[in-house]
Amino acid sequence: MVRIAAVLVAAWLLVWCVAACAPGSPGETPSGGAEGEAAQSVGDGQKIAGSMGEYIDQVLSWGDLTDKERTMLERARQDGALSVSDYEQAWSDFRACMTDRGYPPFELANYNGVYAMPPLDFTGTPDEWDRYKNDYDACYGQIDAIDVVYAMQVGNPGLYTDMYEAVADCLRREEAVPADYTADDLRRESGDDSGSGDDPYAYFDRQDPVFRGCKAANGWTSAYADDQRVDLWHGTGGASPGQ
Repeated sequence: MVRIAAVLVAAWLLVWCVAACAPGSPGETPSGGAEGEAAQSVGDGQKIAGSMGEYIDQVLSWGDLTDKERTMLERARQDGALSVSDYEQAWSDFRACMTDRGYPPFELANYNGVYAMPPLDFTGTPDEWDRYKNDYDACYGQIDAIDVVYAMQVGNPGLYTDMYEAVADCLRREEAVPADYTADDLRRESGDDSGSGDDPYAYFDRQDPVFRGCKAANGWTSAYADDQRVDLWHGTGGASPGQ
């Protein structure tokens, strides 16, 4: 998982999740636990880079980009932003990579325009699970550069290193919370979330698409009991991005 480790260092300077997965899947915040189990914050307005262009340059410096990733990133650097079509193409490529490895077609989780692996209904054997993790890493490793840039672009354009600060800023930009809502408010409310079904958030349900989109774009994932799950071993999924 060398490339995923590079994502973590370059993007956050702290440990965070890179995929919205099922219980036990790579990179998931454990389901059924408190929302406050997300990574500890750095705070104080620290920035990952001085601008989005500088951040794209950081990602372009990765030594193991695919040719397609490099082409998309260079286009994003020139245009000032990664296009939605390139982002969706990357995730379509991810799905194709997984199905090429023998998994049935599945529908990606879509958190307000942010894609991720869906929660999984795991019915495979331990060997099948190990294989899935290896296949996931291999396929995601071909699109991770595109994923982190787009997620930063839509979820954290302020380039904050503190996840709570980034999510709170995203919620303010989406007008899901008052203009004076802070990272400390989010940290306090998420810390009160015991996973019991009670909703400690003052302005939105924790399953609100905007809230989940802001979280997912910043590496903070959660799965809930009533989320639709995909069985990659005894079932099929659904449509590709945009369908």
